[in-house]
Amino acid sequence: MKLISKILPKYTEKEISEFQSIDSFMDAYVEFLKNSIECLWYLVHLKYCDEEGIPVEISKDDAVIGGNLIRLIKLNTSFLQNVCENKSEICLIINRCIAETAINLKYLLIESEERVKRNYIKYSLITEKELWGIIKENASLRNEDLLNIEKRMQKSIMNSFDDSDFELEDVNKSSNWKSIKSRANIVAGEMFYNVYYGISSHSIHGNWQDILSNNLTKSGENFKLNLDWQKSKPQMMDLAIFLNLDILEVFIEKEIKAGLEKNILIENCKVLSEYGKILYDKSEEYLKNKNGL
Repeated sequence: MKLISKILPKYTEKEISEFQSIDSFMDAYVEFLKNSIECLWYLVHLKYCDEEGIPVEISKDDAVIGGNLIRLIKLNTSFLQNVCENKSEICLIINRCIAETAINLKYLLIESEERVKRNYIKYSLITEKELWGIIKENASLRNEDLLNIEKRMQKSIMNSFDDSDFELEDVNKSSNWKSIKSRANIVAGEMFYNVYYGISSHSIHGNWQDILSNNLTKSGENFKLNLDWQKSKPQMMDLAIFLNLDILEVFIEKEIKAGLEKNILIENCKVLSEYGKILYDKSEEYLKNKNGL
């Protein structure tokens, strides 16, 4: 099993106070994001792996939580890669995925009853059930002659239902799984959904605001195409790091048994949270001075 060790941020408060460029803050934020991802990996190894670091068999309820945790880590890893490659447009898209995954995971951890996890699974299967109906309808127009691709799709759908312990007739168009807005309001407050989700929708859906900000440049009364990627900025990592630490804290409380490892994780969470406040305040102070605000 991966040994749980104490996390030590790369920079001290004094060193951060002496930063003279945005590149210095960028380096600090990248390393901070890495720290938060490392702590999430600790949860995986402690909860879901054996002494050799190999995943063990887990129940369906644990799989709902563990699977979302792995998704969060994979998204963070891809987010980190695109930050370092200065592809802000992709980062903004992945950031939204990180946010929704973190919301789902925190909601599932807080509302930990079996029925909540079952509703989460059932909601996903509604789309599969609808696709099954479309395949059947199309086949009826061909005297029930199924195309090979339709047979493969049906097999895939049935595998999903079997693995999820649901029958086709168990799933209809209604679901008790709360909307993303309701889940966000419960775990993060109304402001999170109303402000962040509204802004991030531009990047997800390719709204005009995203096109204007990232893919065009103004040229007099007209425009030119912007072929270059937008450079990454430190503050675009704030949300992902905050959500990682938030999940870390809730997961430790709900899922990790008392012991030395739990104490180390709690201490890591505390250290990183305090470091995050320092880094955020100092970066905001730097931007304020730089922009003459």
